[in-house]
Amino acid sequence: MKALIIDKPFEAYVKDVEDPKPGFGDVVVGVKACGVCGTDIHIYRGEEPRVVYPVIPGHEFSGVVLDVGKGVDGVSIGDHVVVDPNIYCGSCFYCRKGYVHFCERWEGIGVTRNGGMAEKVVVPAKAVYRIPKDIMFEVAALAEPISCVLHGIDLVSPYNARNIAIFGAGPIGLIFLILLKRITSAKIAVFEVSSYRLEVAKKLGADIAENPLNIDLLKIVDEVTDRRGFDIIIDATGSIDAISRILKLDLVAPTGKILLFGVAPPNKKVEIEPFLIYRKEVKIIGSYVNPFTMYRAVDILRNVKEFNDIVNRVDLEEALDILRGKPRKHYVKPVIVFQ
Repeated sequence: MKALIIDKPFEAYVKDVEDPKPGFGDVVVGVKACGVCGTDIHIYRGEEPRVVYPVIPGHEFSGVVLDVGKGVDGVSIGDHVVVDPNIYCGSCFYCRKGYVHFCERWEGIGVTRNGGMAEKVVVPAKAVYRIPKDIMFEVAALAEPISCVLHGIDLVSPYNARNIAIFGAGPIGLIFLILLKRITSAKIAVFEVSSYRLEVAKKLGADIAENPLNIDLLKIVDEVTDRRGFDIIIDATGSIDAISRILKLDLVAPTGKILLFGVAPPNKKVEIEPFLIYRKEVKIIGSYVNPFTMYRAVDILRNVKEFNDIVNRVDLEEALDILRGKPRKHYVKPVIVFQ
């Protein structure tokens, strides 16, 4: 089978490798589509400390079950599936408290074991979620990022918000936009430096879509929020510059919430004025992966059609170019499609 392999930081290639075999409790998934995520780029650059090289990356994928190992129940050959890449032990301190995303024995498909940038992959059967056969595989590959966004939405509980700001119109920011437009009546402003992605945000219903480098941001905030500030601000960039601006707290309303969702580089720091957190009763919230939200993500895939608007179909060689920082065109969400 063909696979994209990262041998070590900054060394990757596409080559033929042996087909995987299922062990006890495992299934083999014939991958039909696999998203290219920022985490995959971090792995290529050696910026993910948990990775075990060499590795086939890819943790956002869908496909068809081709083989089933011993001890597997509830999954059959021919099932259309998506996979939760986070493998939890179920018995450590955090798992037993219900915080499985902080599992002390965590493993990650596409990080500590081979992932979905290959024609076939072995995964634990417990990580598999069946999907309806009428969902396109390249859209189904968004199940994992959708599940992560759902966790972020749960943490900020946006249902009574009058206005929301999203910084970043990459795939995560746009998934937030798509879901928030369906569950709240809030006015949503999207701030993004890419004109291509801003156009996509407008198409998906952003009330305001602006490049924050080309506008007076405080003036826009005053106009949108009656000078009160945003009830919720979501960082979907991971950019230290963007986070620094958000944490100046001049954009957020009293009792507002700031969700730090984008993955900032480790060991980088920003300044913050504690008095303003106290004075405004601001809540600053982190959001990490997707505990217990995959079933909801699958249900959403059944009912939301806009996700197709953010998918850009690529092949393995094009995905390799993206990892190397040499994209061939503009993308929102590149998804590898296997024939």
